[in-house]
Amino acid sequence: MVGRLLIFMVMTVLGGCATLPPLPPATDPVPFQELASQRLELPETADTLGPEDVLKVVIYEHPDLSQEVTIGTDGAFVYPLIGKVQAANLTLHRLEEHMTQRLAKDFLVNPQLTITVLQRRSRHVYVLGAVRTPGVHPLKYNATLLELLSMAGGLDAEAGSYAFLVPGKQGSNGDTQNLGAEGKLQNVVSIDLEKVLAGEIRQALPVNANDIIYVPKRAYVFVTGQVQRPGRYALERDTTVHKAIILAGGFTQFAAKSRLEVRRVVAGKPQDFHANLDDALQAEDVLNVPESIF
Repeated sequence: MVGRLLIFMVMTVLGGCATLPPLPPATDPVPFQELASQRLELPETADTLGPEDVLKVVIYEHPDLSQEVTIGTDGAFVYPLIGKVQAANLTLHRLEEHMTQRLAKDFLVNPQLTITVLQRRSRHVYVLGAVRTPGVHPLKYNATLLELLSMAGGLDAEAGSYAFLVPGKQGSNGDTQNLGAEGKLQNVVSIDLEKVLAGEIRQALPVNANDIIYVPKRAYVFVTGQVQRPGRYALERDTTVHKAIILAGGFTQFAAKSRLEVRRVVAGKPQDFHANLDDALQAEDVLNVPESIF
């Protein structure tokens, strides 16, 4: 009787394992939905000012103060009475407000000021994700990735090991229209940040106006069950089930090595899959090593 029960339990376990579908290939780890939400919160570069833009500043009833100015490479210009004016990344309306406040504070009574763009020569790039100052930044000729990241304050503590160059498609009005339905993008360039920081990649990137440099946060996988150190581990490039188990200290003596399982979110729903040691993992996968019944 005991023998039959044992056989039944074995068949139940094996049958349960067999009913799980095989783990599908890992998908693109880049969270473009997060990128889309960040991008929509930023102003369009077509509306912001930058280096080399030429402006006409007119102050009503003060023709002696009205003049043309050119924004310098530092993003500023010098204006009578108030001195240096920082203009890069501001809209015309915001720059008018800023100059009006400074002139009214110490020099003019209720100044009436208007600014128009005579020539737009500036170009911008978006630096988003795990950087200290994400936003719109001036794009200089032949800018390197390190220069662009430096303008954004550098990487923050949660930055992953890869960045992505996302091309910006120009609309008829100059707006960036590069984020398609469901965040699907084409011609995205992957950049190994570790090689860049180590000086192995030195050449300038082919960055164009309205492109996006996106640094995703570090991704993780979770390892549970019969391993020496269950927990959360950083997802590195081409992380397999075997590599994740090694990171978790290897199997315990009670591990069911042939019944590895991975819980993965597919189409918004968690699903369980049977996994092999050479299967690739993706962000937020939960690898479980069951206990052997023997």
